Amino acid sequence: MYNKEDELWLIGPGNIGYDYAKVLISQKINFKVIGRSHKADWIAPVYEFGLTNFIKENKNNVPKYAIVAVDESQLFSITEELINFGVRNILIEKPAGINNAQVEFLESLSNEKNCKLFVAYNRRFYQSVRACKKLIDSDPGPINVNFTFTEWTHLIDYESYTKEELEHFFLCNSSHVPDTVFYLCGQPSELQAYVSGSLKWHPTACSFSGAGLTTKGVSFSYNAHWGSAGRWGIEINLSDKKLILRPLEKLQIQQLGSIETEEATLENKEVDSKYKPGLFEEVKSFLGNQKDLCTIREQVQNFKWYYKIANY
Repeated sequence: MYNKEDELWLIGPGNIGYDYAKVLISQKINFKVIGRSHKADWIAPVYEFGLTNFIKENKNNVPKYAIVAVDESQLFSITEELINFGVRNILIEKPAGINNAQVEFLESLSNEKNCKLFVAYNRRFYQSVRACKKLIDSDPGPINVNFTFTEWTHLIDYESYTKEELEHFFLCNSSHVPDTVFYLCGQPSELQAYVSGSLKWHPTACSFSGAGLTTKGVSFSYNAHWGSAGRWGIEINLSDKKLILRPLEKLQIQQLGSIETEEATLENKEVDSKYKPGLFEEVKSFLGNQKDLCTIREQVQNFKWYYKIANY
């Protein structure tokens, strides 16, 4: 649990780092920002000579918390360095690593060093998803769930990704959707996955479909067609209603026997409009009871299914 004497290091003063900084300032958190270049007029002072040099200059000042908000290709090395330095609570941007070997190593190292390592999937903390979870928890449970993670590939800024990041784009971006599904309905216990086609930058598949069962006995199916029309979405069937997250920021409810849908009234929805959606509650959880966060252990388990879905 965060105390006002504790210090937090935010690594990565980019766009997502800026979003984190806004939240940290609003929550009155004592933090320092570490980057690799000069940032004039940024929202907070930035140390510009990189994490390795900052650690050398602060070798007797191990922070209690750290948030890693760097590019996907740097997530692994930065987090490894922080764990070895002795940081015991780390929130790392998704997907934590670019392949199985990296996330498995981080899990092993965090266990060895007694570090609590969490993967930042901010969709879990959308007010819409929180409302959806309350309805699920008050019901006997989901019967069935369908989801889609179609990407708007015509809008991707390919220059901002490395070749390896693009080849693992499902991990780097699309995994937000199945992570939310598995969080709400349980991790898969079995899965049949099918793929077809390819893209120049994503050779393993461009069309995805499959079905399976979760550990909670919920049947699920999914489809996605990168390069065709569509958007991310989740539909969860309960005993007397359907919960529709499309877009994920909104919750619509369809009652049994009706073809109409009604948009749910969300609590605290202002935090998802004032800050990057989900981030305020995610940071609050990380610095508090650390409930509902994706653990590195969960991510290792989920990677097994992500690899199957994406044909990696």
